[in-house]
Amino acid sequence: MQDTRPEDARTVDTRARYQLPPEAYFDPDWYAREQQLLFGRSYNLVGYEADIPEVGDYLTATVAGEPVVVVRGRDRAVRSYINVCRHRGIVIAAEAGHTDATLRCPYHGWEYGLDGRLERVPQRRTQFPDVDIDALGLIPLAVGTWAGMIFAHLDVDAEPLESWLDDFVLQDRAGPYPWDQLVEVTRINVPLACNWKLYIENHIDIYHLWYLHEESLSMYDHHALTHWQAGVHWGCVEPLRGDRERIRLGMLPITNVPESEHDLLRANLIFPNVPHTTSEATVTTYQVVPTGPETCYLDIRVLGEPGSQLADASELLRVLRDEDGFACEQMQVAMRSRHFAVGPLAAEHEMPIHQFHTQLREFLG
Repeated sequence: MQDTRPEDARTVDTRARYQLPPEAYFDPDWYAREQQLLFGRSYNLVGYEADIPEVGDYLTATVAGEPVVVVRGRDRAVRSYINVCRHRGIVIAAEAGHTDATLRCPYHGWEYGLDGRLERVPQRRTQFPDVDIDALGLIPLAVGTWAGMIFAHLDVDAEPLESWLDDFVLQDRAGPYPWDQLVEVTRINVPLACNWKLYIENHIDIYHLWYLHEESLSMYDHHALTHWQAGVHWGCVEPLRGDRERIRLGMLPITNVPESEHDLLRANLIFPNVPHTTSEATVTTYQVVPTGPETCYLDIRVLGEPGSQLADASELLRVLRDEDGFACEQMQVAMRSRHFAVGPLAAEHEMPIHQFHTQLREFLG
């Protein structure tokens, strides 16, 4: 059938638009759908390989509301399981730790091997004569590692992490960094009174750099910033201004970083909620962890050259907490106003928000 619409009506709308209603930032049902349909169908950052360096080390996390345990196996492979005993459903590991043999349920003593298999049922002969040991192992998750980070997916048959990161990694958007060489220098948790999406939107909002960070990031040439989509992920890079120097926070320069990288700042987003930045002296991830419709926290982890020490975290927190966090919390307050509305978005500098909303809506259907 011939398309009889006016030619301008057939043109694809490529303008940046804010696509989510205010309820997306405070409605419990919307939050529950995100947990199930977004985080429940994505790879989630659950820790670093450095958190579990030895065989038998394990850590705990929450993925889409599910308690998860991640363990270093006897073959040194990283594995992840639902952190729930198959007997009475209690959480097995309440916190990170180490075991020389098995993960032992604290309630009735059922024991699971590092490979997830059920290995011991106390009083099995008299109380569980018909139990099928092989059918009651821990429920496995898909798990993968990249750049020292551990990601888990609730669907054990999910595409490999390498495929999930494909466009991002293949295009080398994270920068040429010696990930295996870096060590954690500090870790800071920052609670925020805002929906997690507001902080992600702020991270990918280029327009605010000139104004919210007028002083704190004035050393960078925002006009020379370039940004891109890499699959569902996002990244940008901008250079130092010729007349300014970077604040190094007391960190040592990272060895084996090319000279061409020394005057650059990269800011990336591993979809949906793992922003990270890189410079010649630091790699910083600040996962935005949802804790409710109107609350979240930043899990800030600063990595650097072995021997580095963060002399003062105040400059880092000035940007991430005092400026970005404050702005997001004030937007959360405004969301409840009956007069709240989002006007036109900046054609290029806020286009990443439009793209983030598009991806989010695809997951939520």
